[in-house]
Amino acid sequence: MRLHIVHSMKDPSIAAFWLMTMPQILGGFNYDDDVKQKIWWQYKESMRYDQLRDVVAKRKPGWEHLQEALISLDPLRARDDPVIVKNIPFYKAKKALVAEVMKLSVPPRPQEWGDLNLPLNASLWSKEELKDPKKQLEMTVLLNAQREMADKILDSQWETKWRQDKLNELLEEKVRPYIQSIDNGVLPQPIIIQSHNQEHKKSRRQKRWWLF
Repeated sequence: MRLHIVHSMKDPSIAAFWLMTMPQILGGFNYDDDVKQKIWWQYKESMRYDQLRDVVAKRKPGWEHLQEALISLDPLRARDDPVIVKNIPFYKAKKALVAEVMKLSVPPRPQEWGDLNLPLNASLWSKEELKDPKKQLEMTVLLNAQREMADKILDSQWETKWRQDKLNELLEEKVRPYIQSIDNGVLPQPIIIQSHNQEHKKSRRQKRWWLF
């Protein structure tokens, strides 16, 4: 119900009802023109944010610049908005690595890897039942079908785990050493390499300072 109301607020006429008419009907609030203008201005700003947010969420080319506009519209809302990418270089690098990992061939699942609690087992058929060829065939068909389905599930789980582990490995190797730290905003030292001239000037400045 709440999601339906939020979605319906995109219609200005419905928004006017919820923001102004409904409070007047239920609570007896009679807003003056100045208050109505402020409410409506806030609504329009919120709608501008939502419309821009929808575009940013699609991650089409240029979304980074639109994100900056989104943050400037409502910094407080953007701070906790999951659509906002806090570290764009890391996001792009990770996305590229995900695409790279998805192209890799997954090695075969180890034979003893994974475990499923299967509902069927041979003990469900008694020795007397298995003397009947039809019951024997029934058990064989059902157990084989169950094993085949279980193998597919385990293969899928193995592939997901392997790709995630590989992604984490590549992130550690290729991305994290070169990404700006979110916590302190300091670039890793290997990225910034001072030239010989810069070092020489720095040394000269230090020497002049000590001469004083």
